[in-house]
Amino acid sequence: MSDDYREERTYTIELRLSAAFPDDYEGEEDGYEWHARFDRVVRPRVARAVIEALMRDPGWKVTPTTRGASETERLELLVERVVTRE
Repeated sequence: MSDDYREERTYTIELRLSAAFPDDYEGEEDGYEWHARFDRVVRPRVARAVIEALMRDPGWKVTPTTRGASETERLELLVERVVTRE
C-alpha cells in the first residue's frame, strides 16, 4: 500500500465585523440587523467570490468543508492542486 506524497499549507482570510452607532444608541435596538444583513447578503457573495476565484485557475479542486464548525461563522475550503505525471 502506497500513500501519495502530500505537501500542505494554510492560507487564512479573516473578516472582523463591527458596527459603530451614535452616542445615544441604547444597545441591541436594531436586533443586530447589521449582522443579519451581512449573513443574508454579503457572506454568500464573499464565499462565492472566493470559490470562483480559486476555480478560475485550472488544476485546482475546491471542496467546502466545515469540520464541525458553524457554517455561519466560518468558511473552510479544502483546496487541492491536482498534479498528474504526463
